[in-house]
Amino acid sequence: MKKNKKYKDLNSEDHSHISDYEKPYGISDTFLVKKGDQQVSYEVKNGYGYFLNGFKCAKSLAEVARKLEDKLTYAEITPIIDFLDLKMVDLAKAATVSQSTVSRWSADSKIGIPGSYQFFKMDEVIKKGMEIFGRESSLKSWLNTPNMALGQVKPADLMVSMTGIDLAHEAIDALHFGNVM
Repeated sequence: MKKNKKYKDLNSEDHSHISDYEKPYGISDTFLVKKGDQQVSYEVKNGYGYFLNGFKCAKSLAEVARKLEDKLTYAEITPIIDFLDLKMVDLAKAATVSQSTVSRWSADSKIGIPGSYQFFKMDEVIKKGMEIFGRESSLKSWLNTPNMALGQVKPADLMVSMTGIDLAHEAIDALHFGNVM
């Protein structure tokens, strides 16, 4: 005789089961899973990025692409720069421009499509890290700690190149699936 598994009743408004929950992001949709007479409601978070407000409401990657083609401004990427504590040399490398170009930027300066894409990908790593760590302070600590799986390099130091961003993404994915990184 097959036993029915009892599901814990969850309230989609109750976030107490999420440790160190700081704040919601993006647009939310809810879907229901029914099994017999039991029903569980799940919230699916949409949107892209963590600090880039213009992407939090994007409903597709096509919309993200259109926004990136319009180019991000220096003011839009400043929260990422501050969070990762990027220096001018790192900022120039990430935006694929010279340091003298960076020194001339004002708040409304457009940083170009390659730089916009790079900062969007950085923001996606931050968003994914927030999903795993739950608190900005915990993510920042992980980003600024030498990582054995990354060759004793700090993940934050890798974030200025596309390859480095991919490695940071993979390290966070590994944490998500239970691997120590």
